[in-house]
Amino acid sequence: MKRIITYVSLLVLFACQPDVNRDLQINQSFEGEEAYWASKSLDEHLYLVFQPWALFDEESFSDSLPGCPEISRDTAAFTVTLNYDRPGCTEVPVGRKGSITLEYGRESPTEGDTLRLTFTDYEREGTAVVGQRVFRFTELLSGEITVAELTDSLRLLHPEGSSTRLKPAYLHRATMESNKLIELSSQGQMQGRNWSGNAFEVLVDPQKLQSSACLSESLPRPASGTETWTIHRTGGNPVTHELVYTTSDACESKTTIRLDEGVDMEKTP
Repeated sequence: MKRIITYVSLLVLFACQPDVNRDLQINQSFEGEEAYWASKSLDEHLYLVFQPWALFDEESFSDSLPGCPEISRDTAAFTVTLNYDRPGCTEVPVGRKGSITLEYGRESPTEGDTLRLTFTDYEREGTAVVGQRVFRFTELLSGEITVAELTDSLRLLHPEGSSTRLKPAYLHRATMESNKLIELSSQGQMQGRNWSGNAFEVLVDPQKLQSSACLSESLPRPASGTETWTIHRTGGNPVTHELVYTTSDACESKTTIRLDEGVDMEKTP
């Protein structure tokens, strides 16, 4: 009788084991997908930070903006509002809603000044961005601008209803040529809380780099760089995933998501 009980117990143990592994794999793949989604959402509008206030008054520049928003400038407050609900071109683009307001404070910011990006009912392909991003100009050189991100709490809402909270503390550096953004790099750390309520930290090192060719795309993506996401699971050990960025000569960006369990996933763009 004891042998039968032992045999049955072993059967139950091995029968349950694949389910445990499968649940772990699903959890890690979800975490990798979330990291990719959050990173892409942050990169999507970052280029706006390095556009001079006066440049938005030039038709050639405004017509080139992804999403073709209607542009309004407040010359007293030095703000620019990009309204994606009222596109400024004949062919109505899809994928973006709401508005983004850039608050400069003055026409030509100096070192120590801040720039705010405020999102009002803003969505891109169903992903909503809630809150503000805050940047401080730390270095203004001829042909190079550096800003430190001071965003305290930004929330991303997934189309299926879940949300991710982000607190980026990145250093962003832009190479400029005749007021045109040529190259954009990001490096530093970020904290946050994911879909399941677990805290995480992100380290960007080596730096993420966006080249001039890729910056002209509708959705700018890094050409190189690595993000390391460490997620602190409740009641378990932390897991670490990596996002590794590469690109082809044709600016076809690829993200390789390397999960803690050893599985790789690939995403484009």
